[in-house]
Amino acid sequence: MRTILFLFALVLSGVVLAQESLTLFECQKMARDHAPRLGDLEVIQEMGETKIDQVSTTWYPSLDLNGKLSYQSDVVEVTLTDPDIPAEFPQVPHDQYGLNLDIIQNIYDGGISRGKKTLEEALMAADLQQVEVDLYRLKGRVNQYYFAVLLLQENRRNLEIHLQILEERYKTVKTAVTHGSVLETELHVIEVEKLKMKKSVIELDSRKKSHMGALRVLCGDGLGVDAILEKPQFEGVEESGINRPELKLFDLKHKSMEAGKELVEKKRMPVLYAFGQTGYGKPGYNMLSETWDTYYMLGAGFKWKIWDWNNTSREKQLIGYQQQILQTQRASFDKEIESLKVQEEASIEQYRLTMELDQQVLELQNKISEKAAVQLDNGTITATDYITELNKESLARITLATHQVMLMQSKANYLTIQGNL
Repeated sequence: MRTILFLFALVLSGVVLAQESLTLFECQKMARDHAPRLGDLEVIQEMGETKIDQVSTTWYPSLDLNGKLSYQSDVVEVTLTDPDIPAEFPQVPHDQYGLNLDIIQNIYDGGISRGKKTLEEALMAADLQQVEVDLYRLKGRVNQYYFAVLLLQENRRNLEIHLQILEERYKTVKTAVTHGSVLETELHVIEVEKLKMKKSVIELDSRKKSHMGALRVLCGDGLGVDAILEKPQFEGVEESGINRPELKLFDLKHKSMEAGKELVEKKRMPVLYAFGQTGYGKPGYNMLSETWDTYYMLGAGFKWKIWDWNNTSREKQLIGYQQQILQTQRASFDKEIESLKVQEEASIEQYRLTMELDQQVLELQNKISEKAAVQLDNGTITATDYITELNKESLARITLATHQVMLMQSKANYLTIQGNL
């Protein structure tokens, strides 16, 4: 019997090698590459760089072209009351025309532009990290479907072994029936059990197809429907503390809030600028001239908001409240992660202990089944009795395989919770 199972295992291995095989890490990478959210990384990067470039333009001169056309009903008039003075003062024209180019150049803005640039960079980094957080959550969903399919694969393999044993036993009993040492009804009992196993295989294939379909939605068309999922190995994976992307996101959000505080303070700083105006009009700067003329003016100015009714203080206070909320969110996240870790650690320990007992049960039940097979061949027990023992062996094998897969899943979940997968 051991030789038969060994040969059958070789046949199964050949089938597996002929099919596409995928690892858990490959599926997770495929899910990330296929995620629509991945495209947001480039969009956010470009949007952030555009905002930073926009901030830089505050150092470019401001050019405004404006014109005017007006008529005044009254203008300033200068008249002399002494008739002995033979002088006549020109009058300001009632109609005025002008086309001006105004130029303003920032010289010192109190660090506002630098503060805005720092804030935009921090906000962009936080937005990019938010995408990484969303993409990382895909790993949990991939784990769920991956191990569901892997468990069905193992159950199907064990059912195939069970069915192969029945096939071999069917041949032996059929020979005994031919020689008249066993009743034909015993053969029918084994045949019924074979049909039940084939039915179970069909049901498993249907369930596997369903879960593979769900996994394929996450991973894309690159995941073949008939792909074989490999048992993951975690020996090379380092458990270097908590490395969840959410932690980096909390840090980046805090950094952006600090940048916001600094920008608020800079708004109170004095601003120094240069300005100029050139134009062509009637009159020019000489209001008493009635001719068209060109003109220009250069100068400098400054602005300083010396009192803002505590608006700056209130803005900083509001940002401080946001930081307090952020700290609470991080504390809640840390507590949740620790709780999930404890649960998975308990599951890992449970499966390790039960697997040792599962192996012992399987070895003992295998001996019982082999003895029952000899008794069936000798006609001392019925086929029903034999199948009862064989089913117990199959159940022990499936239980062991199930706990093996569950242990792998708990390890994968544990590493995912840590952020190390």
